[in-house]
Amino acid sequence: MLEFGHRGWLLDESFVFFDREFDSLWVQATGVCIQGKFKGEQLATIPITHTTWKEWRTLHPESLVLAKPSYQVERYRRDAYERLYAERGTQFGLGVFVAGQQKLYPLEKLKTTPIVTDKIGDTPVLVVFHPPSKTAVAFDPMIDDRMVEFELVEVTEFDVILRDSNDNTFWSGLTGRAQTSDDTRPRLRQLRTTQFVTGNWLKHFSDGLIYDP
Repeated sequence: MLEFGHRGWLLDESFVFFDREFDSLWVQATGVCIQGKFKGEQLATIPITHTTWKEWRTLHPESLVLAKPSYQVERYRRDAYERLYAERGTQFGLGVFVAGQQKLYPLEKLKTTPIVTDKIGDTPVLVVFHPPSKTAVAFDPMIDDRMVEFELVEVTEFDVILRDSNDNTFWSGLTGRAQTSDDTRPRLRQLRTTQFVTGNWLKHFSDGLIYDP
C-alpha cells in the first residue's frame, strides 16, 4: 500500500500527488501515474457520494465519522474554495466510470431532470440528482437481469423518491434502497463516480463523453 502526500503542484487544475515510497507522481483527477516507478499505471477507484454532512447523516444515521483534532474543527466547517468557485463561475458535474468509459453529467443540466436513465456504451446507467444538497449519484439499474424502469415521484428535503413503474415499489434515489417493510429487496449497485469541474473534464479525459439532454 502506497502512502501519498502533495506539495501543492497542479496539472490542468488537478493536484499532483507523490508516493512517499518511490516519489512517483500521480494526477488526482485520473489516478494515473505520470512519472516514476509506476508510470502509466492507474489507481483503482471506489463508489463515493459527494454530499453535505447533514444530508449524509439523515440518510445514514448509523454512520461514524473520523474526528478532526479540536484545533482544526473550525477549518472544516466550510469549503475554503467556495468563494473562488463563485468568483470564477465554476460549474461541476458527476463523472461516471463504467466498463472503461467515462461520461460527465453536468449538475446544471440535472436541475430540471433529477433522474436520468442513460447508457454509457452498452452499459445502462441511472443518475439521480438532489438539487437542495447538490448531491449526485449513479447506479446500475439492473436487478436480477431485469432493468428497473424508474419514474420520479418527488424531491424531498433529503431525498429523491422514485417509483418502479413495474410493481409501484418506492425507492430512495440517493441510497438505492427500496422502501419496503423488510430488507429482502436488493439494493441498486452504486457506480464509481466523482464530482468534476466541467471545464476541466476533457483536459483529463480527452475521449470522455458529456451528457446533453
